Amino acid sequence: MLDIIGIGLGPFDLGLAALLTKQPEIKSLFFEQKGSFNWHKSMILPHTTLQVSFMADLVTLIDPTSPYSFLNYLHTQHRLLKFYFLEDYAIYRQEYNLYCQWVAQQLDSLVFDARVTNVARVQSDDPNLQGFEVTVCEHGETNLYTAKNIVVGTGSKPTLPPFLYALAQQNPQRCMHTADYANNFDLDQIARSDQLPKVLVLGSGQSSAEVYRALFERQLNEHDAPRFQLDWMTRSAGFFPMEYAPLGLEHFSPAYIDYFHSLKTPTKVNVVAKQDLLHKGIGFPTIVDIYHKLYERSIGNQPTYSSITSNCELLAAEFDPDNPNMIRLDLRQHEQDVAFTAKYDCIIAGTGYKDGLPACLNTLLADIEYDEFGQPKINRNYTLSYKDPSHNSKNTGKIFVQNQETHTHGVGAGDLGLGAYRSGCIINQLAGKSVYDTQSLQVFQTFGSG
Repeated sequence: MLDIIGIGLGPFDLGLAALLTKQPEIKSLFFEQKGSFNWHKSMILPHTTLQVSFMADLVTLIDPTSPYSFLNYLHTQHRLLKFYFLEDYAIYRQEYNLYCQWVAQQLDSLVFDARVTNVARVQSDDPNLQGFEVTVCEHGETNLYTAKNIVVGTGSKPTLPPFLYALAQQNPQRCMHTADYANNFDLDQIARSDQLPKVLVLGSGQSSAEVYRALFERQLNEHDAPRFQLDWMTRSAGFFPMEYAPLGLEHFSPAYIDYFHSLKTPTKVNVVAKQDLLHKGIGFPTIVDIYHKLYERSIGNQPTYSSITSNCELLAAEFDPDNPNMIRLDLRQHEQDVAFTAKYDCIIAGTGYKDGLPACLNTLLADIEYDEFGQPKINRNYTLSYKDPSHNSKNTGKIFVQNQETHTHGVGAGDLGLGAYRSGCIINQLAGKSVYDTQSLQVFQTFGSG
């Protein structure tokens, strides 16, 4: 019986697998349905970087001596001095993906092309045999594994409003999430012979900004004539930068997790709703870069072939009955309280991501405790809370979650930097001792009254 099975392989489970190499007595396997590691491959656009420091790699903030650090990756690739002279904390997204692939290639506990289809509880009077039976479709064959514990690292999923989702299902070249931009956007598919096609980017987060910038850069042909009209719209009050001052960043700390987890559930909901700019704003360098591009194109008062509009909420969308290749939008400028319509050939929506447990856990969900908002309760130690309190105190049968706990642990749930800390917490529980110092990540602020 394995000590733990991982479901899904994003950066968080990959970091956990890397850190577990220092604890060979803990037996683990991690299953990923894709054929290889590729992190947000469709959002690796030109110029894109992470919005966190290189220290927010898979391991450094809990184990800076790990051989799987980003700096060691640069060292092995003979790129360390080049990165030093770059004098920039940010990692290019393409290089971060290559770094993760470099780590993945060194770990024997990872199994790709392996989809977990079901997880069932193992019933036994022997506490050493209690845990889970995991069914895996592995390279086309069904195999069964048993593990004392499991960890869910399937991540969040792109989400669209229902009316946009319906359009995307009908024609993914004309309506898509920003996560699908690189795969689905095809200018030839939306070209018109009578006039310029119109493209709309929705949202004011980093992904929307990056897609807008990528489209802006390919908007003109070799004669500087526009290939399409490009508009950018958000329901937010403006296109604001993400909060990146040090005291704001301290919300991504174990101290803030402790504070947030202790709050009442309705309070947590209200707090998270007010913290968008801590994790959903646009990186300041991206805003500056976009503004420079707009300014440069406008020199000599030349047209930019682009509009940028805030305070406009999309209420409904449908394919135009008179022209099924066009999408008709119903919008409202909410400060003016004015309704209007617009038509576009293509919509690319940065409408966020949604947490959710994978379907393979469905047979276990009846045992899980939920809050008054229908969200699974997650203990401070990153385990799903069972309705039966006795199960929560056992050393086996734990369901750990990674990046599913914003509603219980705060905005740091999806932060790459805190991923290593969370992995350290999980490993300490698996080992039954303090393998990693989870008290070392101190901040200056005190959250709460004590």
